[in-house]
Amino acid sequence: MTISAMIRNERDALGLSIRDLAALAGISYPTISRIENGHEDPRWDTLTKISAALGKTLVPTFETRPILRLAEIDIDGTTGEPNWTLLRSFADQITLHPEWTAAAIADVPSSGSSFMSNLLAAIAERLADNARIQRPGWTKQVAALESPWAAPATPRRRAMNAENTPAQFAARRITLPERAIWRDRELIPT
Repeated sequence: MTISAMIRNERDALGLSIRDLAALAGISYPTISRIENGHEDPRWDTLTKISAALGKTLVPTFETRPILRLAEIDIDGTTGEPNWTLLRSFADQITLHPEWTAAAIADVPSSGSSFMSNLLAAIAERLADNARIQRPGWTKQVAALESPWAAPATPRRRAMNAENTPAQFAARRITLPERAIWRDRELIPT
């Protein structure tokens, strides 16, 4: 419901005319009329006066959007492998909504696997670096893998994968090409 409709509904419920509301709020009649008709967006102080005249308290809120967080991604219980589909969905989400990056990577993942912890830390570091924001502190607590990990591949493909592995992954001794997680923007369904 729009602000104009909410004001109109509350005014009608109280049996007030536009002139009555204007007098109670200390705002001009034409201003109230323009706001109710959707021709003017009220300033915060004007909206506060109108809500008080309607016997309401104005409370600012932020809309909550359901975003997938990196900490929610873990190893697939049936295969014992990372949930690659969910990782790609996460990467697609951040590609489409880069403004969600900080919130999506802030929480500490609770993976029991050293590989999974490093994979998630590398993803968080890459996203933070690309967004030019500070890396989340939890990534510093994840020690790099003792033994290198590489996706199964032929020797030639393994060499190509190494060339296309983001630096954040390589620093954690993970050889995985960027395309294994991030798709080209044109391929992401919207």
